[in-house]
Amino acid sequence: MKPHVICHMLGPLDGRLKVELWAPIGSDANKVFIDEYERLHTEFKADAWLSGTTTMKEFATGSPSKRDAPPTPPPRPWHLADTQARHFAIGLDRHGVLHWDSPVADRGHVVVVLGRDVPDAHLAELIDAGVSYLIIDSDRIDLGWLLEALNERLGIKRLLVEGGGTTSGAFVKEGLVDEISLLLCPAIAGTSGQSAIFEAGADGIGNKFKLELMSATPVAAGACHMRYRVVEQPS
Repeated sequence: MKPHVICHMLGPLDGRLKVELWAPIGSDANKVFIDEYERLHTEFKADAWLSGTTTMKEFATGSPSKRDAPPTPPPRPWHLADTQARHFAIGLDRHGVLHWDSPVADRGHVVVVLGRDVPDAHLAELIDAGVSYLIIDSDRIDLGWLLEALNERLGIKRLLVEGGGTTSGAFVKEGLVDEISLLLCPAIAGTSGQSAIFEAGADGIGNKFKLELMSATPVAAGACHMRYRVVEQPS
């Protein structure tokens, strides 16, 4: 069984993803929107939040280890560094490019999802940092299988997808999202060529599913929190 998946996003009126483009460089005008987004994140009381590699770089502030591969191969596919953890930060890092100096990201115990070709030396680095990991035995991350594995092994019943446009678009396109939460902010980036809050490739998502409005609530600084239920999944 997969968790209940909520895609929790933050966007301006034109849907551009990068918050730093919504206001003049050096301005903190967007801080109120980010604070409101974090407040809503907490109110969902989810068991975990998940992001892709690009978003997780904000939290992965460690340096690469210079150690060699350990004489005893690290465990595969799972390593659980904190068996008492009840709240998780799931990072998709298929190529093992993130490095950690803390096993906690935004109050969640870090669990990294890796590809099968990640070397043992990197796994040892994660173990030394107190980070948990799951290795996918395929060339791509099967998101449906991943969700079921997170539910079965970690007991995750409600998960927030909070990645960039590519990650969010992939979960929606695979029919794995139950609800979309969008904090729509009174801002316009207007920057051509920038990613949107959902990116699903050249064929897009189109009319493959329908959304049902659950609520639209005015919140701080003129923003509006909109919640939609996915009532028909992509075929």
